[in-house]
Amino acid sequence: MRKTLLATLSAALLFAGPAAAQQPAQPDLSKYVNTFSRPLREVLADVAGQFGVRINAGSVPEDLMVDFADFRIRPWDLERTLDALLWPFGYNAEWNNGNGNPYYSVSRIRHSRRSPGEGQELLDYLSSKYDGQASWEARKAVLKADIRHSVGLDKVTAHFDGKVFLSRKRNHGRYSVQDLALEILPGLYAFGAVYWPAKTSRGSHPLVINPHGHSDAGHASEVVQRRCAMQASMGCIAISFSMFCNGPSPQFDPVYHHTGLAQPYNILCAERLLDYALQFKEVDPERVGITGCSGGGSQSMFVTAIDDRITLSIPVVMMSSYFAGGCECESGTLLPLSGGGTSNPEIAAMCAPRPMLLASDGGDWTALNPEIEVPYVQRIYGFYGAADRIESVHFPLGQHNYDFDKRQAAYAFLARQWGLDTAGLIGPDGRFDESGTVVEPLAGMDIWKSGGVTRPADIIRDIDGAVAVMHWVKDAR
Repeated sequence: MRKTLLATLSAALLFAGPAAAQQPAQPDLSKYVNTFSRPLREVLADVAGQFGVRINAGSVPEDLMVDFADFRIRPWDLERTLDALLWPFGYNAEWNNGNGNPYYSVSRIRHSRRSPGEGQELLDYLSSKYDGQASWEARKAVLKADIRHSVGLDKVTAHFDGKVFLSRKRNHGRYSVQDLALEILPGLYAFGAVYWPAKTSRGSHPLVINPHGHSDAGHASEVVQRRCAMQASMGCIAISFSMFCNGPSPQFDPVYHHTGLAQPYNILCAERLLDYALQFKEVDPERVGITGCSGGGSQSMFVTAIDDRITLSIPVVMMSSYFAGGCECESGTLLPLSGGGTSNPEIAAMCAPRPMLLASDGGDWTALNPEIEVPYVQRIYGFYGAADRIESVHFPLGQHNYDFDKRQAAYAFLARQWGLDTAGLIGPDGRFDESGTVVEPLAGMDIWKSGGVTRPADIIRDIDGAVAVMHWVKDAR
């Protein structure tokens, strides 16, 4: 048996050796195979003409070639055409309003962006997961747990009685302001301001948390000061806070805002501020709201989704099915993958059946809200028979901001939902009059420098210290 096996192996080796060596070299067929390769820029120019749109492809290298270019064109579908041409090379096309002259801008792929068509497809997919209140509640429970885990809230203590620093009050007539530094973890602080109504009484004042949009000025930006002052003038206790490394009192260099630390910090700030402010004897815990624009709109949706203490939400110009937020403070964790993959409209819908106002405009990624995202959210509110608790306002010629018109809508919504006193706040034109609000200088809102407060000796001064107390781990899953 052993001899037969050895003989067989020897024969096989003899056959494989010399015979293989004698095989003729294979010809190079690539010289004779059509690939129909063309410069990607050139193809995009043809696509623009074919579909009658503008495409800005300046970011694409001139020598980048695409094989079978014309075969990738879907003459019935522009978005699929752009995906077929761009995605294999790490690019995508983003729709921009262009001040009424819309165009597609080609740029490197960011995981936070999809095409509008894919946004619609994602919402269709998500909608298939629930057909009523029970199945939606089950989905919401999974999302809530995953969101908390993705931003690391399950790694830190649920409650933390940190130090609180308040500046002296600055009186502005109908309201007053105090700078605030709240220790959210040992040595790590949230920075903001508390706006008080001129007259207060026990348990009678709504609370509004105000995260800001992207601005180096943080909670000291004019837009945030205006709306907080008006909220206080209407009888609310308004609290603003700065995003990670922004604002008049940044704890760390602003460059660290664009890291994976930003999103966990921002959400933790809102949670700790709620813990803190809900202890005020003046606050009515049944009327607790949150509102912000852009990145602040993202934070408004996220916090409302995971915290039932929020009873009203106004996310502004950020609820999009195809854009999750391009900054690390919005999409720098696995939050968009919660529940096996989610989107801002689904996260926003977690507010149901609590009152919510959605504000959108024609100048950014919320331009399709009236046709796509709002009906999706309304359907989920319908599961609760709460269609009257979801409102939306759209500004077709508006831009990406929390401008005067959008603030008007927010003030009116707060007044209706909470029965606020607007006497003396409505001008002759029937609109809320902000002339009584005061915009303070940024430097004047630095609690350590001008607030009469001494910086604590144990405040963390290096970013690695923040990493340690947050238990943050790079690429944690």
